[in-house]
Amino acid sequence: MLRYAVIGGGIVGAALADRLAGEGASVTLLEQDRPGRATSRWSLAWLNAAAKTPEAYHRLNADGMRAWARLAAELDGAAWHRPVGNLQVADAARREQVEATVARARAWGYAARLVDRDEAAGIEPTLRLPDAPAQDLSLAWFPEEGYLLTEPLVERLVARARRHGARVRTGDAGRVTEIERSGGRVAAVRTAAGEPVPADVVVCCAGRWTSRVAAMAGLRVPLVDPEPPGSTAPGFVVRVGPVEHPPTRVLHTPRVHLRPHGPDTVHLEAGDVTADLHTPDAVQRELADTLLDRARLVVPSLREARVQEYRVCVRPMPADGMPVVGAVGAAPGLYVVVTHSGVTLAARLAELAARELLEEVRLPELEPYRNERFAEQVG
Repeated sequence: MLRYAVIGGGIVGAALADRLAGEGASVTLLEQDRPGRATSRWSLAWLNAAAKTPEAYHRLNADGMRAWARLAAELDGAAWHRPVGNLQVADAARREQVEATVARARAWGYAARLVDRDEAAGIEPTLRLPDAPAQDLSLAWFPEEGYLLTEPLVERLVARARRHGARVRTGDAGRVTEIERSGGRVAAVRTAAGEPVPADVVVCCAGRWTSRVAAMAGLRVPLVDPEPPGSTAPGFVVRVGPVEHPPTRVLHTPRVHLRPHGPDTVHLEAGDVTADLHTPDAVQRELADTLLDRARLVVPSLREARVQEYRVCVRPMPADGMPVVGAVGAAPGLYVVVTHSGVTLAARLAELAARELLEEVRLPELEPYRNERFAEQVG
């Protein structure tokens, strides 16, 4: 029986470890913190495919949404699966773009439609729409989208993987410092605790740390570098509350994006409210207050809410924006899974990757996402 070492206990690594262990494979999951406590914990966790292009990538994301629905039916989905829909409010600057997205999504068989003010108010009663002429406002409803609560989800994935025999190592015992080779193939990983973990296949699901881990095997997997000031990899997120009547849907409005997070907390983001790894905490606090002020304008029930948490989190962003998935011929025994759309794609990528790993095949669905599209540099 082949031994699999899965590096990274975020949503992608947890989903794949669960899938492999469920098929009877020998799995060790390695996580330097606690599973699900890094980027997965702070993600908007929006399940979506409408705006994803080209069509093959759109369909992969739509398949990802359906994969979570299948998993929810067997893994206590009431605790983490929220297919509540996504309502998008577009002003004059983005109206044509949103309407084009709806038209294209519908042509591809995806649930999407434009709605009027009255229907939007019925879909999300907590939302205050802007006072704007009809020609300057577009409202789009995507009823099959939604979000995940990633912490309880990852907890359940890891717990089930354990029940199927997976070993889970965290802290220094899970922080990989070296990938060892024998005869040109991967043979083991070594952790900060010093103990080698024998492995016939190392599966790198390390998210933002993928480039660093892959380099241990002499492989180049190019991700957007989060370190330089102004890098687009870091994202700024805020959690606010308590709120007696939070929104029930995912909401994208011109100046703030929102979703519920628990019974009395709301998650906030905005594309133009940014921070990087060098942004001082005092500035981050001001940005958090700015997002809350914006959110109060569109969801008046937030008027008594206060900032509870804020964070600069680093998103794993492959250099060309597309996922990187598959075995790497330049480093035999290494398999990589990294994607910016981890929440939407994790369950489907786990299904596909597990099949490739266990059956030793190459699936056509994953061909556009091989690392071979980049120039591999092996040392």
